[in-house]
Amino acid sequence: MQVGWLTPQAEVRNAGLKGQGVYALARILAGQTVAAFGGHIVTADQLHELPGWQLERSLQVDHQLFLTTTELEDPADFINHSCQANCGFLGSNMLRSMKDIEIGEELSFDYAMSDSAPYDEFECHCGSPICRGQVQADAWKGPELQQQYAGYFSAYLQHQIDDETRHAH
Repeated sequence: MQVGWLTPQAEVRNAGLKGQGVYALARILAGQTVAAFGGHIVTADQLHELPGWQLERSLQVDHQLFLTTTELEDPADFINHSCQANCGFLGSNMLRSMKDIEIGEELSFDYAMSDSAPYDEFECHCGSPICRGQVQADAWKGPELQQQYAGYFSAYLQHQIDDETRHAH
């Protein structure tokens, strides 16, 4: 049984070196909900005991809590990272389009919008003109990134950004 949801306006297909990706089958307008991640919650300690495929498809939802899929082929889990994402968070586990997405365009989100723990750091090959070269747990702390994705960070990370901003003033 599928635990996540992907808009019927998109499909999973081959993304070359990135493996699988999610691509628009129809024009997706800015602000549309495009995916919901599902699964079960594990702690940071439990996360590191998971098999590699499950670890790679986990989503941080709080400082020490992670949403992990139980399905090998859950379509929402194939939305890849990009340093110039076209989707962002609505709450903790839903993605919405940040701009209009055209037919054939790959849906993506920046892992810096949700990750503050180093469980999924890697060399980035997104191909964006603003590619940071690395996907790192502390990228969300950068003022440029906070401005670029204002309003699209996952709920817990947005709360942390707001707290740090208040304490800085």
